[in-house]
Amino acid sequence: MIKEIRIRYMHSDEEYQHKVDHAIGFLKKKEEVKIIVVLKGKEITHPEIGEKLLLRIAKSLEGEGNAVLPPVINYREVYLLFTPKTAG
Repeated sequence: MIKEIRIRYMHSDEEYQHKVDHAIGFLKKKEEVKIIVVLKGKEITHPEIGEKLLLRIAKSLEGEGNAVLPPVINYREVYLLFTPKTAG
């Protein structure tokens, strides 16, 4: 099962850490996690800001999971899929 976590580009540090902690919890339960950065208003014209946030999240999740593909840009959202790390 794939768990989805949505985050806005404009967020607080507490919200960022909260979302990363949830993703780590799901990955420890051996579930896939799809992190979606939602773009609104003028942010839509600059999807690279969402991509930059996803790469920062990927760095935070490095020890727990692997990104399957590079960030995917889909009009109002940018997303990245993570799978749990396999033992061994």
